[in-house]
Amino acid sequence: MKNEPLFKVVVVAAVAALFLAFASAAHASDASAVTRTGTYTTSEGGSGSATSVISRSPGVVTRQGSWTNAAGGTGHWQSQTLWDKDTKTATISGSATRPNGTKSSWQLTATRTAPGTILEKGAITRGNGEQATFAATDTRVAPGKWDKQETLTTASGKTINRTVDTAFADGNGTRNVTTTLPDGKTVTRNATFTQAVSPAPAS
Repeated sequence: MKNEPLFKVVVVAAVAALFLAFASAAHASDASAVTRTGTYTTSEGGSGSATSVISRSPGVVTRQGSWTNAAGGTGHWQSQTLWDKDTKTATISGSATRPNGTKSSWQLTATRTAPGTILEKGAITRGNGEQATFAATDTRVAPGKWDKQETLTTASGKTINRTVDTAFADGNGTRNVTTTLPDGKTVTRNATFTQAVSPAPAS
């Protein structure tokens, strides 16, 4: 499908990890940096590694990351989250460059509607100007565990549904993504990662 790579790469990088960025901004009281490293596999035979650094200060979270696929191609992405404690809303913007050089960007808002529940909505724009929209509900189902249900609508009006299950404990995490494409085909992406927290470097 023409648009499918956009969602496989950009949305996994930008949106699947949103809950951590949102929670970090909401609760940040001291400047800190979080480094994540991990690997992933897909049901279509893909695999690779990824790394990211999350820097946070009160009300602000910035993320920079990269991933390398099995063929050795490397992509990069970055995002910034701004948290408004009065409205319990975060505004997120970011961009990504895939290994083949194509670029995409995204804008979204996330609102905490109840303890452990976040509603998200926004848009992703490809380098050619084509835009897709998405809406999601992210729910904390247990300590260290989150479930996200997401619907994406392509520029041509086709719908892609995604489920993202994330679990984290003792510095180790997993993220399992199941995507159902408009033709009914289901693809999965399973990742494991480790996380280390340290004081943010002085500016």
